[in-house]
Amino acid sequence: MRKIKIYNALRVKLGIIAVILIVLPAIAVSLTYSKTVKKIIQNKYTESETQSVYETGEKINFLMDDLEEFSTMVISNSTLLKMLEFQSQYSQDEFNNVLRTFITSRDDIESIDLTFNHNYYSAGVNKIGKAVQISLELAESAGQPVWLPTTHKMIEILSGKFQKLYFTMGRKVIDFNTLKDYGYIRFDLEENILRNAYSGLLNDEPGDYEEVFMCNEKGRIISHPNKIRIGQSIKEEPYANQVLSDKNGHNYVLYNDDTEQIAIYSTIQTNGWKIIKKLSTDYLYQEINQIQTYLILGGIVYIPVILLFMLIFSIRYTEPMMRMTAVMKKVERGDLTARTEIQSNDELGQLGRSLNNMIGEMQQLIDKLVKEEHEKKELELEALHAQINPHFLYNTLNTIKWMAKIQGNISVSKSITALIKLLRISTNLGRDMITLKEELDYVENYVIIQKLRFNQAINLTRSIEEGCLAISVPKLILQPIVENSIIYGLADGRQEVAIEITGFIRNDRLIIEIKDDGPGIKEEVLKNILSDSSDKNKFSKVGINNVNHRIRLYCGNEFGIHIETKPGEGTLVRVELPVSPA
Repeated sequence: MRKIKIYNALRVKLGIIAVILIVLPAIAVSLTYSKTVKKIIQNKYTESETQSVYETGEKINFLMDDLEEFSTMVISNSTLLKMLEFQSQYSQDEFNNVLRTFITSRDDIESIDLTFNHNYYSAGVNKIGKAVQISLELAESAGQPVWLPTTHKMIEILSGKFQKLYFTMGRKVIDFNTLKDYGYIRFDLEENILRNAYSGLLNDEPGDYEEVFMCNEKGRIISHPNKIRIGQSIKEEPYANQVLSDKNGHNYVLYNDDTEQIAIYSTIQTNGWKIIKKLSTDYLYQEINQIQTYLILGGIVYIPVILLFMLIFSIRYTEPMMRMTAVMKKVERGDLTARTEIQSNDELGQLGRSLNNMIGEMQQLIDKLVKEEHEKKELELEALHAQINPHFLYNTLNTIKWMAKIQGNISVSKSITALIKLLRISTNLGRDMITLKEELDYVENYVIIQKLRFNQAINLTRSIEEGCLAISVPKLILQPIVENSIIYGLADGRQEVAIEITGFIRNDRLIIEIKDDGPGIKEEVLKNILSDSSDKNKFSKVGINNVNHRIRLYCGNEFGIHIETKPGEGTLVRVELPVSPA
């Protein structure tokens, strides 16, 4: 028995199966679960936050729409337009007082500035450095509201000076009736208004993982919780192109900036500004990552336990197999006394018992074969000794035959010649199969002797198809049947019997029929004819039962003898043999 290689060992295979069926699926399920849940969380969160950002944008949009409507009311005020038309008739304080009446009706506007013919009028907070730079965008406008980025402005309150951030809406002052251009008006609003509007998007515990701010359509930051960021550009950010190119919509962008990030944005329809919320997916997946960490820690404990269990399991269930393997190796070396120890009642225990029974049966079979081989050798030795007598008998009968010829007794000479041929075939121990022609010659020689013995008429005829004579058949299968026909055919004082032998091939089988015109075989005799041996006092000692047994032994159980008989009408014996050439 060959030694099993380590990678073919059953224990190793069980370990591999444990890894494949337990460890790998556990890892795959964990990763798939984590990925799926993360995807669900991402979709649900982005859907929810996109809606929240959109609603916040709508709130800011409402604020700006309201301010634009207010600015329209201011620039269309008849008192203001009259004062602008007749500017020289009104003093600086009168203009400031008119502007002050507008600002007192609003809590959100910090100051209103009016620039006309290089004259500057203001109401609201006291700003240091009143010279106002009119932006190119405002100068080129046609009277529509223009929203300007957030800037730092120094203001004075009582005796203190402070720097504050303001975003501005400006527009030209045009008389809608005459379309006369009177200058520019600007409304300053504190940046905190915007920050307060979107502060609800920030979590209660803000951190580096999220950021909410506003920028204009060019990517310049308008409002940010971190004041340092105001005025900076986002154009270099990975999400900037997609966000700024979407002029009117709201959506989200997934991007990588060292870690996976989500940028959720919404567009303010009034002026095209964007409100943007950035969030690291690590925050979204914080809980699932925590669960995944617990799963990994559990796996670190679970996998060794499972592998240890499988190791104990494999040792427990492969140890009996190894003991049985050792027993089989002993049997291979010829030790049939080896037996495996049985310690369980499961399939392995049953296998062990079967192995012990098999070894015991093998030992009995080998002992039986040895005994039969010994007996066979003895029989062969006896057969070799028995060959001496036929040779002596051949020589003696040959001498008698020539003496009969010399004395002119032809019938005796023929009978002795037939007897010599008959004995030569029947005592030929070296051949079990002969041709059908040889078998028929043997039958004819046998009939010659029987005619001399019974001194009665025995008519033997044969009709054999061409090609059948060369077919190989077991030796001495027709003579006992012919003998049976002669014995029964001449019974009860009958003087003659006719025997016909027919041979042909049908369905790839050689069929030989021996038919006689005797009185037939009685039913009680026919029942036992294939089970009882022939009478030892008769010439043939093999008998029909022996013939049938030998045919099945040589050719198979589907071949053999079939007998048909009716009292007073004779007997038909059919022999079926395979077609095999000599």
